[in-house]
Amino acid sequence: MTLNLDLIKERLGSHTAREFFRYARRRYLASCKFKGPCQEDETLETLLRQVGEELGEKPENLWASQKFQLVFRVTSPEHLKILGINGDSQKDAEEAIRGGRVMSLLPYNVIVGDEHLIRKYLPSKPEKFSGDWRHSIDPYGIFREMDRVEAFNSKGKRTYLATRKFPYAVLANFTEACHIGCDGCYKGSMVRTTLSALSDIYPEYAEIKRQLTTQEKRAVKQARLLTKWLNKNPEVDTIVISGGEPTLFSNSSLEGIISQFRKAENVKVVRICTSSVFQGMWYRIDEDFIRMLSDFKRETGKQFYINAHVTDESQLSAPEAKMAVDKLQNAGISIHLQMPIQEGINFKRDDLGWTVQKLKRISKAAYSLGVIPYKAIVDMHSPSHPDLTVPIETVVKVIRCLDEHLENSDMERWQAYNVLHEQGNLYLYPAPHFTAVKEVDKENGRVVYFIPKRDAVHTYEEPLISGHNDNPDSLSPIADSETRERIESVRKLYHSLKGRIRELEAGNLTLQQKAKEIERFEREFYQKSGIFYPKNAPLKNEPKK
Repeated sequence: MTLNLDLIKERLGSHTAREFFRYARRRYLASCKFKGPCQEDETLETLLRQVGEELGEKPENLWASQKFQLVFRVTSPEHLKILGINGDSQKDAEEAIRGGRVMSLLPYNVIVGDEHLIRKYLPSKPEKFSGDWRHSIDPYGIFREMDRVEAFNSKGKRTYLATRKFPYAVLANFTEACHIGCDGCYKGSMVRTTLSALSDIYPEYAEIKRQLTTQEKRAVKQARLLTKWLNKNPEVDTIVISGGEPTLFSNSSLEGIISQFRKAENVKVVRICTSSVFQGMWYRIDEDFIRMLSDFKRETGKQFYINAHVTDESQLSAPEAKMAVDKLQNAGISIHLQMPIQEGINFKRDDLGWTVQKLKRISKAAYSLGVIPYKAIVDMHSPSHPDLTVPIETVVKVIRCLDEHLENSDMERWQAYNVLHEQGNLYLYPAPHFTAVKEVDKENGRVVYFIPKRDAVHTYEEPLISGHNDNPDSLSPIADSETRERIESVRKLYHSLKGRIRELEAGNLTLQQKAKEIERFEREFYQKSGIFYPKNAPLKNEPKK
């Protein structure tokens, strides 16, 4: 019989599932000398022993067992009831799952943070990946054709290898699987929907999802083909290994993938983008994992970095996180944090005092742990719906407080505040230094910013939010005439592009057909806006092996 939350419900007695998780955690931390002896509870101790026997693990090791964390994942609205999570969150999750969404809340994430953090893992806004919100299908343009690096075999079959949004780097997604379950993941249509639901919405992306299994042989082949492509494109010197969650591969599989990059002649830096360190899979940072990365660095001379996802200070202060960080730092592998700024989770647009203090606690926790606050990233779903919107003008007011030099060390400050959108990386600066030309469209409830970036102009939209972005005169005029002229030219192009998109939307094309036509228009728009887009020649006619 399969072990899960439903089956232990009857064995909990008067205890809740949360109390059982806390008990398992205390037993584990006591065995690691992080806490004193755990006060024994007869019912919970009996259950822990029973579960240990069924999973083949010692009771004190269960909490750090992948089996335990995956077996007791919260994957259904009924599981939420067992945890005592009811109300709107439970109803939203139920509706979203009926629409083809996938939920995954690890035991670790049930108890490490507060209710704000738990919201991060619960499906909300059932229409988020339905196709009704075109932006949320792929908010960063990771899987659209114009950004893809592909291989074609002799029969013309296409294989996804990576994404290239910058001249110097590729983002290599090796799996779509991720059990950590962040509902706001920018690859959400890939990792938070079922294959059948995605096939109905966007068959091309469903085919990529189908490809990106956790099968070792396939992933190693992807790395081998990508290395061949990289050696034909010497300007690319950085690889970012990502997923899904790449540490779902075994150490031997990961070593097989990473070893391929030893042959990438022009690559100087390899980074792995992971949620494992701070979001419930810390046990993956074991001796074999460390040895593999250390050997790669020493033997190749290439740099290796960890890009670690974090959302809350509780994730940084947890003893499990300290154990993982110590192992990495002792091996000379630095950790760079990436933090999504999410409304209602670590940001409250109508309570700047709370928001500033929350974000300060996160950066201070990072500083005390010795990890680098790398990027704070505006929720990529912001442009899709007012409830999710983190208004960028409000963000720049918060940055002003975070970068004031008065109460925090410069080493605590985030290196960058970013909007990651289809046009690439857009950097935000503290008020009043943020510069843009702004259009407020009250009739359609939208705000458009035209933001100069060296020789380019980024165009960014978000919903109209009263008191945050509805004042058309809130930004200082741009003094430089050349910049104003460039922005005006892009504004005209933008409105022309929107008109062409409206014509498409009124037609009878499928979502996929519309996306292809829109992408064709966008290439022209990018070129005239000065936005980089890759012209990636695919790797062709790879012989079958």
